[in-house]
Amino acid sequence: MNMFRKLLPAASAAALLFMTAAEAHHAFAMFDRDQEIVKTGTVVRWAFNNPHSWLYVNVKNPDGSETLWSFEGSAPTGLISRGITGDTFKPGETVQFMFCPLKDGRPGGAIGWAKGKDGKYLNPADGGRNGGDANQKKWEEWLAKGYTSSKDAEAATGSSAPK
Repeated sequence: MNMFRKLLPAASAAALLFMTAAEAHHAFAMFDRDQEIVKTGTVVRWAFNNPHSWLYVNVKNPDGSETLWSFEGSAPTGLISRGITGDTFKPGETVQFMFCPLKDGRPGGAIGWAKGKDGKYLNPADGGRNGGDANQKKWEEWLAKGYTSSKDAEAATGSSAPK
C-alpha cells in the first residue's frame, strides 16, 4: 500500500501530461479556422500515413515560379471509409482544394475538400476542418462568383462558410 501511495502522484502527473499533449495535438491551434482559401496546383506527393495524411502540391505564384504547399488531412482509417486511398492523389495531377491556412503564414494548412480534373469532390479533411457536402456547395457558389477566400466572399455576400 505504501508503494501505491508513492506511485500515484507520478502516475497522475504522467497521465496529465499525456492528456495535455493529446489535446494540443488535436486542438488545430496552428490553423486559422476562421479563414478558408481555395487554390489549384499540381500534386507532388500524397503521404497516406498515420496519424495524419499529407498532400503536397506545387502552386504557381503570380511571377510564374512555384511554391510547394503541404496540407494535413485525416488518418488512413478515416479516409478509406470515404473512398480515399493511397492512390487517390497521383503526382502530376491537377487538383483544386480548400484549406484553412497555417497561422504563421507558411505555405500549408488543414485541407477541407479536394476536387480533381473529373470534377469529383473528395473529403480528406480531419476533424478540424469541414470538407463535407454543405461546404462544397457553398464554395461552388463562391467560386462561380470568382471568390477564392472565405473572408472576401463573406464580406461581399454577407454569408459564411459552414464550419
